[in-house]
Amino acid sequence: MKPPGGRSWNYGWVVIGAFMAIDSLVFGITFSLGIMIPVMSDDLGMSLRQSGWLGSSNWMVPAILSIPLASWLARYNPKKLVTLVAIFQVPLLFAQGWAPNYWLLLLSRIAFMSIGLARLPARPLLIQQWFPLEKVTMVNSVLTVGMGAAGATTIFFMGDIMDALNGWRNAFYIFGSIQAVILFIWVFLGRENPATAPEVRKTAREPFPIKAILKYKTLWLLGIGVTGDMLCFGAMETFWPQYAVTEGIVSMERASYALGLSYYGFMVGSLLGGVISQKIGRRKPLIWAPGIFLPFLTLGILFSDSFFMIALLWTLWGVSETYFPIIMTIPYELPGIKPKEVAVAGAFVMAVFTAGAALGPIMVGHVADAFGSLKLALGITCVFPFLLVIAGLLIRETGPRGRVKSDAASQP
Repeated sequence: MKPPGGRSWNYGWVVIGAFMAIDSLVFGITFSLGIMIPVMSDDLGMSLRQSGWLGSSNWMVPAILSIPLASWLARYNPKKLVTLVAIFQVPLLFAQGWAPNYWLLLLSRIAFMSIGLARLPARPLLIQQWFPLEKVTMVNSVLTVGMGAAGATTIFFMGDIMDALNGWRNAFYIFGSIQAVILFIWVFLGRENPATAPEVRKTAREPFPIKAILKYKTLWLLGIGVTGDMLCFGAMETFWPQYAVTEGIVSMERASYALGLSYYGFMVGSLLGGVISQKIGRRKPLIWAPGIFLPFLTLGILFSDSFFMIALLWTLWGVSETYFPIIMTIPYELPGIKPKEVAVAGAFVMAVFTAGAALGPIMVGHVADAFGSLKLALGITCVFPFLLVIAGLLIRETGPRGRVKSDAASQP
């Protein structure tokens, strides 16, 4: 791809920075819902089952819509996509703050998440327009760190934010106002690269080979393992704050601090996972090893009554998520995979990632209502991360050392 005519590559960072502002705010609002649910429940009289469905909406919507929206919207102007997303999300944020009952809150939340997904196809289009191939990994790393930092910071301070603003409703009003300001910045700074946009759009119009994912056993095994871990995480993220506050273990502010630390730990774990995997030349150990520790970390969080121990365990939970950059790398390394199939494989991995997190809150909400124990329902989920161990041991090694071994074995 040729450099953009009349512009320096540096302007691409301006565009990506403006995009990241919108992207990060959406992630921060998404991840902080678990801290809001206890006060929402008191205000709206929600049952545990209803809380589970509300928490699940964060993950169920992208699980269902991410692949079809990626294939449909990738052909459109990315600046207009992001602009329209932000325009519609501003009133939907205010609608969540205004919602007088559970059903209107759930509906506005689902609409907010669904419209927000329309910005995702714009990300690869803008990256391809503004950056050469050798810069793509760096750009994605910056966006991933931005996502994690936004989620961690919003969660960490959400208890204080609600306390300072006198409730969760005013927090949504503030988010809506911030989104409106960021929208103005995006309209002013965001733009396509006229030198490369036609070529990138032409490629994006090609049909996505959805059936391609069916032939790769590795993807399905990864899906099973990741679903297990995210089922546990989605349940804990949604219900642990409510459990901890209701049982008097920690205050709402301390619950937000502890949960926020898990996202800071996730940022460290993601960086460590990529570095360690490249150092040892293998992918599998970074998948099965976390599956051994995560069940015990979950039980430790549930049975500890010390804030400092809980905060440490949540941090270690985040650090243990070393497999995230690995599962995003493996699709590129599958033997014989075509460039267009890589995009579908990546979308598939993210779809099962979010599907697992969507199932967790629903399952826990129903079990807790049936048996009257939120602690029991959350404890049951601790066994599911062990599926990472099974998947990590069964998949084919795609790292550099694994490929060298396979090539040597295939030679006469």
